[in-house]
Amino acid sequence: MASSSHAGTSGVTRKLVRLAVAVVLVVALYTGGWFYAASWLKDTLDRQLTASAQGMHSASCSNLSVRGFPFRIGLFCDAVGIDDRPAGLSASFGALRSAAQVYRPGHAVVELDGPAQVRVTPDLVFDANWDLMRASGTAWTNGLDRASVAYDGLKGRLNVPSEAVSLGVTAAHGEKHIRQSGGALDVAASFDALSLDLGDRVLPPLDVAADMTIADAATWISAEGPPAGAPLGANVELRRLSLDLGDGKVASLSGPLRVGDDGYLSGTLDLDIAGITVWRDRISEAFPEIAETATQVAQVIEGLSKGGDRAVVKLNVQEGTVYLGLFPIAFIPPV
Repeated sequence: MASSSHAGTSGVTRKLVRLAVAVVLVVALYTGGWFYAASWLKDTLDRQLTASAQGMHSASCSNLSVRGFPFRIGLFCDAVGIDDRPAGLSASFGALRSAAQVYRPGHAVVELDGPAQVRVTPDLVFDANWDLMRASGTAWTNGLDRASVAYDGLKGRLNVPSEAVSLGVTAAHGEKHIRQSGGALDVAASFDALSLDLGDRVLPPLDVAADMTIADAATWISAEGPPAGAPLGANVELRRLSLDLGDGKVASLSGPLRVGDDGYLSGTLDLDIAGITVWRDRISEAFPEIAETATQVAQVIEGLSKGGDRAVVKLNVQEGTVYLGLFPIAFIPPV
């Protein structure tokens, strides 16, 4: 009996030893594979970034490192820069941190620190900073499938001295989402407590949200990329563009639009507005130069609403000019 018991124990022990050896071997192979992949990725990116510095489109990532062992892999930079010489565009940002799960490398999360500065020749400069900015995306060999960006505590200023433009912007929170939807491209964006500083006046904060679909534009974020001249010629279904002053005072637009070859918008929009008098007063206070027009438009809308404070009216957009009935009430610059 003792001999039989000893033989059984020896068999169990051998199995445990084999299992332990297999586990150690797998861990060793995985560890070696992770560090090999991280080293290859870093060396490849270093070469590409160095080569780009000699070209017309360059990018920089100071103190590049690859981290995340054991279950993640991601890029880290102390600062990021982009320089597109043909377009006359350059940009600089703070630290970048990214991570992707080893078992799901096509999905990555990125955090980007400020401050940031974007410069476009001859003299456009946009300076911005934020409390937190995080992006995520899903991509495969055919390009980007979807992506999202969210940020808190945005503060920025756009300066164009040649055009005497100085525009400040703040937002408590903002988001942007894009995704392929069949052959179309879905785009959504929102801003909470968005406020604009026009220099001589500061507009009161409001919430802004937009949701639209661009027909036949899925390839814009794929490996194929957008066609030359995009978004000229695009057909857009504006599902909703809303401006919210709070207390139920919301104005929203929806309907089909087309971007002409000259960049001007044309189409038909439904305007759903609640709080007509409040909107009239806010617009008149913010832009006293168009107060008379705001009053006239409010009177027309009130007439269509039969004296109520909410109305749904049809707007026609013809090559950038917005008409309420037969009367032009606004102009949209070309995109």
